[in-house]
This record gives sequence, structure tokens and C-alpha cells, in this order.
Amino acid sequence: MRRQRPEALRDQALRQRRFLLACLFCTGACALILEILGTRLISPYYGSSLYCWSALITVTLAALAWGYQWGGALADRTPVLTLAARLLAGAALTVAAVPALRMPALQGTAPLGVELGALVSAAILVAPSLILLSALGPLSVRLLSEELACVGRSAGQTYAVSTLGSVLGAALAGFVLVPHLSLSHILYGLSILLLLLSAWAHQVCQRRLPLAQPAAAAALALFGFWPRAPEQTNLRLIRESAYGQIKVLDFDGKRYLLINGTSQSTAWLPSLRSDAQYQKTMELAVAARPRARSALVIGLGAGLLSRDLSRMGLAVDSVELDPAVVDVARRWFAFSPSGTLAVEDGRRYLETCRRRYDLIFLDAFNSEAPPFQLFTRESFELMRRHLNPGGLLSINLLSGIHGRDGEAWRSAERTLASVFPEVSACLASETLEDLGNVVFFAADGRLPKPKRPLEADGDALLLSDDYAPLESLLARASVRWRLLLQKKVSQVLLY
Repeated sequence: MRRQRPEALRDQALRQRRFLLACLFCTGACALILEILGTRLISPYYGSSLYCWSALITVTLAALAWGYQWGGALADRTPVLTLAARLLAGAALTVAAVPALRMPALQGTAPLGVELGALVSAAILVAPSLILLSALGPLSVRLLSEELACVGRSAGQTYAVSTLGSVLGAALAGFVLVPHLSLSHILYGLSILLLLLSAWAHQVCQRRLPLAQPAAAAALALFGFWPRAPEQTNLRLIRESAYGQIKVLDFDGKRYLLINGTSQSTAWLPSLRSDAQYQKTMELAVAARPRARSALVIGLGAGLLSRDLSRMGLAVDSVELDPAVVDVARRWFAFSPSGTLAVEDGRRYLETCRRRYDLIFLDAFNSEAPPFQLFTRESFELMRRHLNPGGLLSINLLSGIHGRDGEAWRSAERTLASVFPEVSACLASETLEDLGNVVFFAADGRLPKPKRPLEADGDALLLSDDYAPLESLLARASVRWRLLLQKKVSQVLLY
């Protein structure tokens, strides 16, 4: 056998080192993007509650641990660069399979319930890719360590470069990829990148570019990115924003706005008049304050409440966190702001705004649950300071009604009562498996008198910025609501 000259060996080692560091950087970015996409893959069906996030993080950490252990064993047995090429090709195939597997996985795990279903579906969709990608770490340490004395330095460099790639992946996913591309296009793009890295690994080993991986990447690009005519459906819009998946659906004479599979607003067609019972209850605040001239709405949704308040002669300012929701409200629900429209967090608006209002309406949700920071004592104190003398606060909360599940609305009522002299709660919708909309009124003076008042009959917490487990209090109700949605509109959730 012909021996390679020292110069050739050094050149080969340098080329291998360059490849490994570039590969670690790219795969670190891919792994983080996959983790972020994981919640987007399952949230339209399982929501974006605490259970969904916990399931995804659990699966991610378990997959990484498995991959590190398995990769270490492979590195000791076969410490060659061709192994990295095979791992990269395998990861590319598993990522490319996710768009096709997504619907069967979500439908198949639905009978397991929300908690276990979210865990198993996340394991099916993202765990195989993460196991293969994480196995590259121990292999890279072995290949970069020319002698025992430099193992520590090689390990540190491996994890540093991979982590820097993860930093880039997190930034790209949040600021570029998810807001501007479909999930399937992102996944196909990652798969193509991994196939090209696999081809590069073979080229470094064999000094020639293989045909299989570039051909597979080209075929996947044609399949994944070829323009397709949209299916004829009553789904008018599907869009990924920085805060969730947005859908506009026409069904049975109504138009629905869904965020992460949860209905946020419903309007009759073609008038686009609100169908929400709770909104009519909230609007009792206007009748209770006939001299009111100004209002603030926190949580725009489809803009139906802001629009109807404007038609009652009020100057209405609106606050919405997600700019994509604002666009959807304008385009699909004929929303046109009559006052200031602030695109920012409702709590931040209250902290910085100097205006005062006769009426404030809080109707903000992150999928199933509202942002906890808007339901604390400190937040309610801010709202009270922004009310004119004699002003009135109206709040909507979807909650369980009785027993343990009713602790959420009772805690909100207790927290309001720690700030306002007068507070009332009422049932503002029909109940479904003991779930319903609870509307609160709070003021320094007289309150509206709704038809179905509620009386607190159990434990309640005082919610504060230091301790506000609102999502946990709503967790059981959120799970029940998600199960009802899966039974009624499962196909819509899976678009």
C-alpha cells in the first residue's frame, strides 16, 4: 500500500477539521430550528399551553441525551468521517419525512389525550432527527482530537461551535424563517442543507463529489418548492406569525379567526357582525356609562369589539401584540381603527401610555390562556390609573366554572377586588362541559347588572407579578377545550 506523504496527511487533516467545524455550526443551527418548529408542528392540534411546551422540551432533551450516548459508542467503534456523512444523510431523510408524517402522527396520537398525545407526537416528528444530529458531537470530538492531551480543547471547541450555530438558528427561526416561510418549506430547506453537508463529508474523505446526495437534494427541492395550485377549501388564510399559526375559516355562514387552533373571533357572513355572546355582555359597560367618550381595547383579535364600540360613538384605541393579527383583522374582518392602534404588549402600553379612558376592555389570549402579566394586581392597578373618574373596566376570561376548574376566574375576581372597590363576575356564554366565558366588571362606582352573575364558592389566589400561576390554573380547562376542538373540527386543525 502506498503511504501518503506528511504534507498530504496534514492537508487531509486540515480539510477534515474545516468540514467538522462548519458541520457542527450548521447542525447546531438545524437542531435549534427543529426544536422551535416542534411546537409549531403540534400546537395547531394540541395548543400552545404549558403541556405542549413541556412535551417538546422533554422530547428534545431526551433525544439529545440518547444521541450523545449513541454517538459516543459509534465514535469509539467507527471513528471515520464517512460515519458523519451517513448520520447527516439519515438526519436529512427524517427531516424531509416530517411534512408527510405530521397529519398521521397528530391524528394517531389524539386518542392519547392532550398531555400524552403532545409528548408522543413530538417524539415521532422531531426526536429521530435530533438523535442523529446530536450523535455528530461525540464523533467530532473523537475526530478532532489527534492526541489525548488535546481532548479537552477539542471537546470545548466542538460544543462552542455547535452552540454558536444554535444561537444563529434561534435568531433565524424567530426573526426570519417562521414569520416568512411555511413550515414544510423550512423543513425541506433544512433537509437539503443536511444532504449537501453529507456530500461534502464524502468529498473530504474520497476527494470526489458523490452524486447521490446532490441528486437527492435537487429532487427534494423540486418536490418541496414546486408551485402548487391551492386546494379548493373554505380555509381562506393560513399564516405563521411570530406568535402562532393564524387561520381564517368560513363555515356554516360564519367567519372564524383561529390562532393555534383556538377560535379567537367569530363573525356572521356577509355582514361580519360579531357572533360572540360574551362581547355583548362586555358592551354592557357602555350602557352603564352613557357619558363615556373614550375606550381602550387590549387584545384586538378580529377587531370586532373595537369596531362595534366605535359604531356606538366612542373614540377607541386598540392594542395588539401580533402585527400579523392586525393585518388579518383589516383584510378579512373589515377592521379599520377609529383611534390609535398600538402594536405592542398590552402591559407595556399601560406602562408607557399617558392617556386615560372612560372604559377599558381586556380580551387578550395566547391561544387558550391569556397573558398572565395582564391579570396580576400590579396590572389591574395600572388599568385603574388609566381610567377617568367614574370609569369602568371590563374583562373576558375563558375558564372552567365550578369546583377546582373555577379557581382561575375566582382568582381573577379576588385580584380585581384587591384593587377596585366594586367587582362583579358573570357567565357570559353557554357552557360546554363546564367551560364558558366569564366577564368581569370593576369600577369605583356602580356596575352593570348582567343576567347570570357568578358567586365565588371556593379557593382563590391573589395573583401578583411575583406569583401568577394563571396558566396552571387554566390547564385542566385548556385540555378539555382542546379535546372538544379535536372532536369537532379535527381536520381544520390539521391544515
